[in-house]
Amino acid sequence: MLNRRKRIGVLMGTAIAPYIKNIMRGMSQAANDLGVDLVMFAGAQLAYNFLDGGKLEKSPDILNEIIREHVAKNGIDGLVIIYGAHTVLMKEDEKARFLDRYDDVPYILLEEFSDRDKTGYIINDNYNSMRKVVEHLVSYHGYTKFLFVGGWPDNRESIERQRAVEDVLSENDIEFNERMMVYGHFNEECDKEIEELLDRNDKPDAIVCANDFMAYSVYRVLKKRGFDIGNPHTNANAIAVTGYDDDIRAVSSDPPLTTVLQDFYYEGYLAIENILALLRDGIIDGGIIPTILQKRASCGCIFGSQHRYLPMNETERMQPEFYAIKVAELMREDILISNVIDEVSDKIYDLLYEAIYKDTLIAGGYIKDTLNGEVIVGQLRKIISSPYSRYISPYALMSAFSDYMSALIHASDDHNTMVGLSDMMVEGMKYLQNHILNLANVQAIQHEIEALQLVLIARNMSFVSDNGQEMFKVALEKMDFSDKSDIYIFLYDEPVSINSGAEGIRNTGMRLAARKTKKDGVVTYALDDMPVVTDELNVLSFASEYSDDKSSRYCITEIHHEDMIYGIAVSHMDGFDVMYLTLLALQVALILSVKH
Repeated sequence: MLNRRKRIGVLMGTAIAPYIKNIMRGMSQAANDLGVDLVMFAGAQLAYNFLDGGKLEKSPDILNEIIREHVAKNGIDGLVIIYGAHTVLMKEDEKARFLDRYDDVPYILLEEFSDRDKTGYIINDNYNSMRKVVEHLVSYHGYTKFLFVGGWPDNRESIERQRAVEDVLSENDIEFNERMMVYGHFNEECDKEIEELLDRNDKPDAIVCANDFMAYSVYRVLKKRGFDIGNPHTNANAIAVTGYDDDIRAVSSDPPLTTVLQDFYYEGYLAIENILALLRDGIIDGGIIPTILQKRASCGCIFGSQHRYLPMNETERMQPEFYAIKVAELMREDILISNVIDEVSDKIYDLLYEAIYKDTLIAGGYIKDTLNGEVIVGQLRKIISSPYSRYISPYALMSAFSDYMSALIHASDDHNTMVGLSDMMVEGMKYLQNHILNLANVQAIQHEIEALQLVLIARNMSFVSDNGQEMFKVALEKMDFSDKSDIYIFLYDEPVSINSGAEGIRNTGMRLAARKTKKDGVVTYALDDMPVVTDELNVLSFASEYSDDKSSRYCITEIHHEDMIYGIAVSHMDGFDVMYLTLLALQVALILSVKH
């Protein structure tokens, strides 16, 4: 069937970073809403993205050459390049050589500027966002002694955030020099650098971090040294700490972390909207994503929003639906993980409004007679089991529920009502706590199962590595017991050395070695019977299952080990299980490296 939908490629580099998953969720939603196909190219990072790095001229970027070939051969109309997921250290001349590969394809660049023709960019407002953080610490809290943990010295985002810190402190005549900062490389395992920073400075009022991961490292080191985290004006043993990104763990940290919310979901959604506009109009303006300062206890702010959920005023007593509207809007603001699209936000508001007004609203100053712990738990269950629950932070929901119930309790002047509300609050909190614990356990078990499954796949493959057809059969049969999406394994006729450059890829044929689909189960091919990939019958032609009412999503990752590339793994995905496909490709590559 001829596919008339636009096909957008996504160069995502790494599948590891949590923010990538949020970007992909936004892209997925946009693809569904706008009727386009997504093809993700995962795992192709530049060598010098890592601390043990390398140089572009010493390590030919053949993995990106593979991507370039598949962009050309698989009908990609436009690209979204998640720049930071490929490298955070690229200099201007290297950046130019990297982008030159895609000069003939319209693209949107995320996390970096582009002024080329047929391109656009989307970036977060790093400088002004970090200014908000430091200005809050200086103007609101009155802190005067600062330390800073930066990202990479040559990374644009890191440079902008550091410049904001320096500018605000300079404008307020607060001392700051190079002894008062270290580079933590955006890495959570930067305890050594934090220790050195503290050793060479007196106790600060605040430690500002260029991302949340490094803030978690600061938490760990400060607690090991016996410091508290919070307001040094009210606790002489405390040091304020701030992050940047609003990682999923920020709100549940001890204490909750003051940070900057970068709306990666919205960034992903906007990227798809913009690339379609670029394909349609040939030009778009760059986009700067606004951010939100999340003030929490780690900087010294009082965590909680009891003051937001005030009792009814006289007007609201006459028309209680107004009260429900106000509370539902406030609670929605508190519990959303990001500024999701209006449709999703409206659905979450509807759930909250119904829970507050239809069943549990205080009317005329008194709780409805039908309200009890069972009803409360039922309403909470309805919220967290809805199709929109993935956009709700369960930790934030628990906090908002506690704040709201506390406000109701304190607003009541009837002892029996207060006791009843307290009991309901306990029941609701127990339910939410159990939900969060169960969610964490399920995720941990799922990770353990997948890790064990991949180990077993590698073991089973090693037993029959002399027979390629049998090797893939035992691997994919093991995956038949999981809910993983359709997966295809393509191999080059001969392994390609990274030293052969792009010509090595172009001069080597590719064949379909094995596939596992929901429709046909596991199918493997003898060497002489492997279907050949051609310009007409390309990789995605094998994986395509188009329908008229939804978008299709694919992922392509290279099968490589050390200096050799053996082929690619392709998934026609129901969901974004990119990490699993990447790890599977790694296991396949390890076995093939021994075989060859």
